[in-house]
Order: sequence, then C-alpha cells, then structure tokens
Amino acid sequence: MMNRSILPLLCSFLLLAASSASAFNITKILGQYPDYSTFNELLSKSGLATEINHRGTITLLAIPNGAIGDLTSKSEDVLKRILSTHVVLDYYDPMKLKSMKDKTAKMTNMYQQSGKAAYDQGFLNCTAKDGSFVFGSAVKGAERDSKLDKSVMNQPYNISILSLSQPIVTPGLDGTLAPVSAPPPKANSPASAPPPAEEEEAESPEEEAESPSEEETEAPSPSEDADSPAPSPDADSPPADAQSPPTSSPSSAGKLKASLGLFVVLASMVATY
Repeated sequence: MMNRSILPLLCSFLLLAASSASAFNITKILGQYPDYSTFNELLSKSGLATEINHRGTITLLAIPNGAIGDLTSKSEDVLKRILSTHVVLDYYDPMKLKSMKDKTAKMTNMYQQSGKAAYDQGFLNCTAKDGSFVFGSAVKGAERDSKLDKSVMNQPYNISILSLSQPIVTPGLDGTLAPVSAPPPKANSPASAPPPAEEEEAESPEEEAESPSEEETEAPSPSEDADSPAPSPDADSPPADAQSPPTSSPSSAGKLKASLGLFVVLASMVATY
C-alpha cells in the first residue's frame, strides 16, 4: 500500500527534474558575459527573455556591446520584433554549421510565430563564406553581412549562443514593408510589341481618310508660259463655224454640172450658125 502511494510522487519528481534540466534562464546565462550586458538588458526590457526561457531548444544570435548600434533607441514593440529575429528555433553550434550540406541554410526565427511575419521576415539565411558564416534576413533584397565571430556558449542540444559582428537587419519590422517590385526597364530596352492586327485594320481607314493621296496633295507644276496669260479671242471675229465656208450638199453640185453642160451645148450651136 505504501509503495503504491510513493510511485505517483516519484513520477512527478522525475518529470519536474527533466523539465528543470531542459529549461534555462537566458538572463542569468548572459549575465556571465559582460560583453553582452546591453543585449541582455534589451532582452529583458522587451519581454523577450521570458518567452525565450519557455523554449526547450534555441540558438541566440547575440550582439556585443560595441556593435549594438541604434537598438537602444527603438520602441519596445519594434525592439522586440528585431530581437526575436535573433532567436533561431533550433540548435546550431559551429560544428553543426560546418556540417551543412548546402552552402546556405534557411532557419526559422521566433518572429515567425508572432503571426505578424510577412515576406520571409520569420526566416534567416546562413551562408558559408570565406571560411566563416554570415547571417541575414531571408527577405528578398536583404543584406547578409552579420558575420559569425565566435561561439559564446552551448549546451547541446538545448541552447547555443553565437556572437555576431552586427545586428541582423530585417526589412519592414517597423511596419513599412512593401512587396519587392521588379526594377524599372532600362532606357535602351527594346520597343514594345506592335498592337494586334485588328486594331491596325480598324485604324487604317481613318489614317487613309486623314492623309490625302499624293495626286490630291501635289498641285500640278505650272508651265513656263504660266506667267503670260493666253490671248483672249477677238470679240468682233465670228465664230469658227462662221469663218469656214459652208460645204455644198450633193444635190447643189449636180445642178451645177447640168447647167455647165447646157451652156456648152448652146455655145456650140451658136458657133455653128
């Protein structure tokens, strides 16, 4: 009877011990490294430290005091967004980074689970470069210039703290992000395609109506004598029909021949007498 009552207590103790072993206090851990005191304060100020402590596995990309930049001047809301992109929801230490099959790995950060991430704001890209690694936002066009300096501490496979050369800049965390548009065409880009044939056929009659033909447009060239006006006909002169003698009809010509014949006969008779 006694053994049965102890068993549930023993199970509860083991579960509590297991949860305590996997949990951590990020504020106390960073408190052991004075070079990251400002970054530690910003985690507490934004309230992100409490959320980190409820995670079982993370990689914290910490920024040293000398490279913190203008993060201290951000509002708490924007500050929390920026810092949450520095918390990777997986375990990465230098050994795991070196074992990556691809040169670039896409990592999910804590901002992805906020429900406010857009255009890959909730992801980071880690790229192997010049024997080291550089981190940057996965948003299109974002810079990847936060270089891995060193590993601060790690507790496989719960927490790893990596030191970066500068904060990761994720575009639009202040709420001004817009989709990345295509670049404008260059000035010497080829001309656009011609309009469809139907439109050309529809417009061609109007063009023909508007533009007169060459025969209508070009006036006939004046002759050399254009400057001297043509002589006007004399008003007193009769018309052409009046000047030319009238042609005799066939009947009058026959009568004339008969008269001449009669005259010859009479003349010969007179000569005989």
